[in-house]
Amino acid sequence: MLRQAQSPFEEIERHLRGRVEPDPIYKAFREKTSKLNVLGLRLPIIQEIEQTGFSFYKNPQNEILNVWDHVWNTATTHEVMYLPLFYYRRHRTELDPPHWRVMKQWINRVENWEHADALCQLYSIFFERYPKLVLPTLKTWNHSKNPWKRRASVVSTIYYASPRRKAPPMKSVFSLIKPLVLDTNVYVQKAVGWQLREAYKLWPQETLTFLKKHLLALSAISFSYATEKLTTHEKTPLKQRRQIERKK
Repeated sequence: MLRQAQSPFEEIERHLRGRVEPDPIYKAFREKTSKLNVLGLRLPIIQEIEQTGFSFYKNPQNEILNVWDHVWNTATTHEVMYLPLFYYRRHRTELDPPHWRVMKQWINRVENWEHADALCQLYSIFFERYPKLVLPTLKTWNHSKNPWKRRASVVSTIYYASPRRKAPPMKSVFSLIKPLVLDTNVYVQKAVGWQLREAYKLWPQETLTFLKKHLLALSAISFSYATEKLTTHEKTPLKQRRQIERKK
């Protein structure tokens, strides 16, 4: 009697569980960041498992996307949800509008900052290549009640500034940051600061102008991240002005 072929989920679970080693401290740390089940596998191991490959990798790209889409939307384990993110990080050159139409829905399952930022790295690639296609979605997310969507609306524009990547439209970047300056969610506040920091690498003068204009509205977290790369000459007067206003 022929043995029934494993489903992608069964194959994935088997590979992951086969690499689990007792690491209670790391497992406990990871459980604090997510409500998903946690195996306690460190990221290099998850990446290694993904790179080793699964049987469905021999399928056409549209079928691989269907598998990963199913995995992402039904997985209950933290490490499992990392696999499609790592796969498309390696296959970033294959990301195209059909991938975007599927993967833009993945934000709906995000419930922790790790998956959020790994997904935003992929979204930033889409935005770099297809800004007119992606921008309307980012604008919608910018006003969402879901804080992970609000975070993604700004983190997906630059992610990390690099001379190897095409800079996004400056006007779009600042137009998405501005509505979130007063956001009370800590992860959104971090995102605002992070993107201002990266924007400074690309457009230092324009970013300084934005910081001065919204200086008193920025949360302490946003301000701290935003000014990490400023020179002492640039940062000191901004800090002093904030301190003076706090004392009033």
